[in-house]
This record gives sequence, structure tokens and C-alpha cells, in this order.
Amino acid sequence: MTRVFLRLSVGALGLAAAFATPPALGQQGGRAPARPGPDKAADRRGGPPVIGCPSLANYRMLMHDGAPAASARLADPKADHLGCTVLPRGDVTGIADRVSLGGRSYDCASLRNTTACHWVEAGAVDRPGPAGR
Repeated sequence: MTRVFLRLSVGALGLAAAFATPPALGQQGGRAPARPGPDKAADRRGGPPVIGCPSLANYRMLMHDGAPAASARLADPKADHLGCTVLPRGDVTGIADRVSLGGRSYDCASLRNTTACHWVEAGAVDRPGPAGR
């Protein structure tokens, strides 16, 4: 159920960003309309982006009120994002660590462009996990 809300929230976040800055009156676009194609936010393995944080404590605080509230908070440029961000699934290379805390499980996703992993809900990304766990 949480994944459905997350997918809807991330979709709404994308729509809000697309319509946030309308073109000025009289301004002509220099390009032809884009052809409908695959969603660029979803990587070739499928799936929408996920919310991740370098700190598990910050991730738990952000997600306390659910994925829709977390997406709304991340969409607000004036809000404190607690270091969290929306991660494209294509940037996730694997699972560096796993932990269970308070009856919930979390994965720390390794990212392509950084050495710091980002905490996500367990099972949110389907990449290989750490050996021996």
C-alpha cells in the first residue's frame, strides 16, 4: 500500500514541477512538441523513483506521516528536506546494508555517483544485497 502512495506522490511531484514555471506571454517555444515516450524518471529496469536519505533517523522522521506527505515536503523548496532526496532507480547500484528497527526493515541503497548510501524502505529497490545477510 505504501508503494502505491509513493508512486502516486512521485508522479504528482513530477507534474507539479512541470507546471511550476509557465512560459512568459508572447514567448514562443523553439522546439516541436515532444513525442510521447517512456517515463524518463523510471529506469530501464522499471519503477518510479524512490525517496532516500543518508541518515536513517532523518528517513524515519520524513516518512513518519507517509509517502504522500514526504513527497509534498520534498516538493516544497522552502521546507527542510533533512538531506533526503528523490532517487532515480537507475542510480541505485545495490544494497550496502540492511537493518530492522521498530518492527520495520530498511535498506541502505548504494548510489552510482556517491560513496554514501541512502536509506530506503526495504524492498523499494530490487538490487542485490550485501553478502552473508
